[in-house]
Amino acid sequence: MKNVHPILASYIPVVEGLARTFGEHCEVVLHDLTGDISSSIIAISNGHVSGRQIGSPVTNLALQALRTAKVSEEAFDLNYRNDTIKGKQIKSSSIYIKDEQGEVIGSLCINLDITHLAMAQSFIESMMVIQDKREAEKAEENFAPTVGTLMEQMIDDCLKRTGKPIALMQKEEKIQFIHQLDEMGLFLIKGAVQYVADLLDISKFTVYNYLDKKNP
Repeated sequence: MKNVHPILASYIPVVEGLARTFGEHCEVVLHDLTGDISSSIIAISNGHVSGRQIGSPVTNLALQALRTAKVSEEAFDLNYRNDTIKGKQIKSSSIYIKDEQGEVIGSLCINLDITHLAMAQSFIESMMVIQDKREAEKAEENFAPTVGTLMEQMIDDCLKRTGKPIALMQKEEKIQFIHQLDEMGLFLIKGAVQYVADLLDISKFTVYNYLDKKNP
């Protein structure tokens, strides 16, 4: 092995320790960023997750972080989705290692293959779906005395599904809220667009603009 900075060398046992703790689906990688980054990996466990080994190069994300000096401000980049490994769903975290002068000398990266977990989640969700059309229709049918009351009931139903009050909604959430109301048929009612615009404190034009957007 090439000469390794003592601080980086102290992380080598951590690589195996973390990998053995979290199991075969957890890849742990130690990069040396002080020299030739085309062969930056100096320690790796469970390399089958990404197909890499000692001597493999640094990732594009690490290069971007170094280039933009992001790592000089932040010590880590946690729990981001990694789509670079085809056919797998990877949850990644990178922890940047600095020397006594605060210069980045390496990174400790954790890549967790959650593909099987995602499949299990999808299976569980599909098994838990309850499709009783008669009960659903009975629960959602509103008998309103006026069209104004009908609109209020439909909006209240939509808010219950959304789980967030209008006052706390961000732009993308308002767009989604409007699309849900549209799917419920609210905007087939005359005056509903203006009613919702007033409710969200936006213009009628903005409502139409949001309706033209795809669901976020």
